[in-house]
Amino acid sequence: MAIFYVWSGAAGSGTGASWANAKTTLTAGLTGEVAGDTIYVAHDHSETTAAAITLSSAGTVANPVKIICVNRAGTVPPVSADRRATAQVATTGASNINFSNGSLHVDGIIFIAGSGAVAASIGLVGSSGHWNRFDNCSLRIGATGAANKINVTTSGIYVELNNTTVSFADAGQGFVISGAFKWRNTLSALLGTIPTTLFSPSASSGGETECIGVDLSAAGSGKTICGSLVNAQANKYRFIDCKLNAAVTKSAVPLSHGSTEIDFVRSGATGTNNVYRHRISGELLEETTIVRTGGASDGTTQLSWRVNTTANCIYSIPFECPPIAIWNDTTGSAVTATVECIGAAIATDAEVWLDVEYLGDASSPQGSFVNDGKTDLIVAAANQTSSSATWGGSTAAFKLAVTFTAQQKGWIYARVRVGKTSATVYIDPMITLT
Repeated sequence: MAIFYVWSGAAGSGTGASWANAKTTLTAGLTGEVAGDTIYVAHDHSETTAAAITLSSAGTVANPVKIICVNRAGTVPPVSADRRATAQVATTGASNINFSNGSLHVDGIIFIAGSGAVAASIGLVGSSGHWNRFDNCSLRIGATGAANKINVTTSGIYVELNNTTVSFADAGQGFVISGAFKWRNTLSALLGTIPTTLFSPSASSGGETECIGVDLSAAGSGKTICGSLVNAQANKYRFIDCKLNAAVTKSAVPLSHGSTEIDFVRSGATGTNNVYRHRISGELLEETTIVRTGGASDGTTQLSWRVNTTANCIYSIPFECPPIAIWNDTTGSAVTATVECIGAAIATDAEVWLDVEYLGDASSPQGSFVNDGKTDLIVAAANQTSSSATWGGSTAAFKLAVTFTAQQKGWIYARVRVGKTSATVYIDPMITLT
């Protein structure tokens, strides 16, 4: 595994063997390398190319090529204290930057694609079976063409951004994701012009986006984080512990079942323990006014889940709430799990019901299921049980309850399902076991 040096100001032989003889472009630095090689890029490296750049490496899944920005005046070979985040690789005009073949781990490089009112995008991981990881980098679209994107659109790939910002030059720009994409641990993540829609699904293949600890608060009023597409193929978005602007729209309405599924967990503009789920059948939001006395709390504030269903919500394919978990120590005897709800009227067992997953086999981890919904498509619906629980609003309190016998100790997962069309139901996300 060899070491190469890249510095735009080098005037030597260009072998890459030292700073004096460094290769002067990153493209040249990647020429001739093999899996496991390390390329050090000078902190004052600044290359600009009036043509598209294709960055292709020999890195493998288990043995990537590493590209690291370091202080050129530091130790040779560099040590951790020499790491910097100032090297720049740019194109001008209608010139893309594409990360093509091979697996790469990049640290501390600013990439800028294009300039002017033209088309220029950034493409990440162009070959199936490989991955790119960017630490302490910045991916920037410099050209103002409205269709310019940061593309994660090759099937069978993985991209991770860690403490890495992005920048756009037109409100029509953003990400297109149809691979596996993770973005984590990034303050002030959005620079430049904020896209009208940050993440757009692809119609060509499915994608999964996960953002953890990312500050997206620069996207405010008139902006949408997750877009929708009627023929999008299984695009899933998950945001955990992210900072948002209070005025942003979290997601456009999903346009078909399985096209886009959106979940926000502990993500919002304030410290409230926010939850948000969006499906074509409805949306779930955290509620802090209509709550059950003695019910769920984030430790400071009482809360419930408000489910607003759409005309696409029916018994056969209902809105499914996130699982509510509780540990169960009782085995071999019956236990009843209860979840409290309230709505405009007591719901029937075809409109709102509880589905509980438990360990019903003593010799296997296979889950067993029981629910208090109606038993089949033919049987008539019946009202759920009214409740005397006290709530801070709405009209008719009712409870969902199922009885089961676990054969192993373990977590019980309760999922409330709402199959009532165009309705609002409040759910206390707390299980009582008796």
